[in-house]
Amino acid sequence: MSCSTQKNIAATILILACGAPAAARDNPLVLEEVIVTAQKRVETLADTPMTLNVLSGAQIADSASFGLTDLDKLTSGLAIEGSGFDADIATRGLGTDLNAPISPRVTTYVDGAYIDQQRGLFSGLYDLQQVELLRGPQGTLYGRTSPAGALTVRTRDPNVREVEASIRQSFTEHDGSNTQLGLSVPLVENELALRVAGLYDSNEDSDVENLTLDRQNENETTAWRATLLWEPNDRLNLRVSYHDIEDKFDIDPVVKGNGIEFDDRVAVADFSSKLKNESDYTIAELNYNFSNDWVATLVASSQDNTITRYWDDDASPVQGSEQTVISKVTGLENYELRLASQGNDVWDWTAGVFYQDSDSTTPVFADTYRALAPGLTLLVETTGPALISGEVWALFSHNTIHLSENGSLTVGLRYNDEQTSAQQTFTNNFYIVNEDGSLGPPTTAEFEGILPGDQDLSDDAFTGTLKYQYRLRDDFMAYASYDRGWRRGAANVSGLPQPPVFGAFDAEDSDNIELGFKWDILAGRGLFNAAVYYQVYSDFQYQAESVEFRNPEGDVSLASPVVNVDEAESYGVDMDVTVLLSQHWRLGAALSYNQAELTDAQDTACSSDQPLGDAVFDYNTCDLNGERAGQLPEWSGNINSEYTRPLGHLDSEWYLRGLFNAESEYYSTSEGEDLDSYLALDLFLGLREAAGRWDASVWVKNVFDESAQLKTERRGSVPDYVNGGSMESGLVWVRRQLNPRTLGVTLAYNF
Repeated sequence: MSCSTQKNIAATILILACGAPAAARDNPLVLEEVIVTAQKRVETLADTPMTLNVLSGAQIADSASFGLTDLDKLTSGLAIEGSGFDADIATRGLGTDLNAPISPRVTTYVDGAYIDQQRGLFSGLYDLQQVELLRGPQGTLYGRTSPAGALTVRTRDPNVREVEASIRQSFTEHDGSNTQLGLSVPLVENELALRVAGLYDSNEDSDVENLTLDRQNENETTAWRATLLWEPNDRLNLRVSYHDIEDKFDIDPVVKGNGIEFDDRVAVADFSSKLKNESDYTIAELNYNFSNDWVATLVASSQDNTITRYWDDDASPVQGSEQTVISKVTGLENYELRLASQGNDVWDWTAGVFYQDSDSTTPVFADTYRALAPGLTLLVETTGPALISGEVWALFSHNTIHLSENGSLTVGLRYNDEQTSAQQTFTNNFYIVNEDGSLGPPTTAEFEGILPGDQDLSDDAFTGTLKYQYRLRDDFMAYASYDRGWRRGAANVSGLPQPPVFGAFDAEDSDNIELGFKWDILAGRGLFNAAVYYQVYSDFQYQAESVEFRNPEGDVSLASPVVNVDEAESYGVDMDVTVLLSQHWRLGAALSYNQAELTDAQDTACSSDQPLGDAVFDYNTCDLNGERAGQLPEWSGNINSEYTRPLGHLDSEWYLRGLFNAESEYYSTSEGEDLDSYLALDLFLGLREAAGRWDASVWVKNVFDESAQLKTERRGSVPDYVNGGSMESGLVWVRRQLNPRTLGVTLAYNF
């Protein structure tokens, strides 16, 4: 980053951050209370004893956030990446590459239901009420326990009193168009209403050009949602929502190497790589209030998700390896039934049961070419369908005991029982490719992808929480908590045969201690939250990337399996503040520091300088003690600010909004080196009606066109058709980088 760029950013942030606090002396202000449901009950953010970030639907829309990956710009210490298949939501330095049926470190919930295939949600971001990010282990109240956090998404409710309608249209550079529609109609006034919302998005935002094929990568998303709300009386309400999402993406892999820089944003693959996502979710939530103020809640969902990916696995212009993977989950069902007390003076309690049943089929097809000698080519056709089924039971209880007027003790306990069955048998058909392109007679070999002893897994664990919170003053609450997290073992689904020992991995336990506070500052004009934490993982599920091994043809291939290491630890600080500087000026800032490292990781699968053995599936191991456990930056910060001024007699106001993000270096496990840090600024200038009926804005994301590579992965060798054998392609796959500067305009109208 140039010195002049840094000065420009610093000057802009100074302008954004400096308000007119003198105005506040004449206009007393109070920050609006934020209501959350992180503990499955309604309470204010200032009263919730955990690290919690809240984004309203309006904030998300105002920042021109069109996909889930945009949310990480709105708070610090959150990283979201993916395009429907290699999906990852990460916080506190750790996430999960969900390119397999792996329980995520950060679980996702929509309208109260656990989403098993969160990769299907990455593009359909529209018509939302609120998003909450819960940091740290969630071991009691949520459908699947998670060691790093949970992301809960609430879509907008129908309005049972009056008709509502809205349209939001955005146009952007790179042929981008985003259309969002919403309509709410009361069917029975004050009792029954229907809301229908829709999204259509198409763009070339990545600005990726395939030089070999002379084409741009394009994305298209079509989604719609119908929500029915029934409130026949004060005691009963039923909410049913149906979500439909379809994505069609070009995913030609961006590469660097051979004279190509990562910020050239080019691909050189010899054929078009495509991805299609089809997701359908039906979610129902029923609440009944008993006369004694107990509340019974039932959440049920049915989920279908099919993702088809066809891609050039070697990412080179040489015909080497191409794969098709179809991940299909149909009829997945989960249910949660809980009973809770409300507003007791001494003891508030929740008790419940969770159940999930799932079946998935993942057909895998791969064609791999080997140059045996000049003019002699071997084609290996691989099929390896993965069949996975699972059943989950959990019983939980969450209790808050009010020890005094200012102090409360929370005790939560959950018993988890998970049964999983997984099989993947690879069949390799070997063909000699004749000079005319025809194939000789096949030779067939089979390989078990998952060892017989790992095909049926049974895991159970106790998780939970112990928290104490105390309000030292009316404006200051402090808390201390111990939380135990857990996630099940699972199978590694691969596109090609790999060492069978990589076929499965064991469950992971974690213990976390957190100290934090919530402080109402400046006489209610601001809220300051901060927490420090220390977490230890046992049997840590480590993402080993680009591990070299001897394949059945005798060459060297790469695998990226999840493997267990004995121990890892993470620790850090999360803090954020929101302040009303004046009647017209709002400022927010967040800062996160997260350190995650392997503390007992001997004999871990890796690529090293040592030669591989000659036996099929040989691989090397390393002592990785002291190495980073994840790939996220240690430091990340965020500043957001909005300044508004009224416009005379037009009953309107103009506004200037800024969003600044900074992150330290990412780390590439595959390359074994630090990547890039970055500073990025988004600016929005707009005019809107004071009552909120209409809004028009122009905006620029990544104003200074900052570039940074955030995730990379080495590619394997490719056939040397001239000399025979194989050769290094010299290319590295750039899996994630900052999007280029993008100019856009948004027009919104609420009827």
